Amino acid sequence: MDTFDLLKQLVSEKTDADVLLSSTMKDLKLDSIDLVDLLVTLEEKLKIRFRDEEMLQLKTVEDVVRLVDAKRHI
Repeated sequence: MDTFDLLKQLVSEKTDADVLLSSTMKDLKLDSIDLVDLLVTLEEKLKIRFRDEEMLQLKTVEDVVRLVDAKRHI
């Protein structure tokens, strides 16, 4: 499963909003707690770690996908 598909699956567990690469967390109706929960889930599933400053820079789904892919060396 690629990163975007995994992210869509995880987001769909929290909201019924359509997930696009250009979607912001606000578009997805995710608050900061939801975002942290999502990132922790990604860390656990993919065995990666996000630094606090990286998390603060994430604005769109594409931002998350790019960061995860960089951490996974894809």
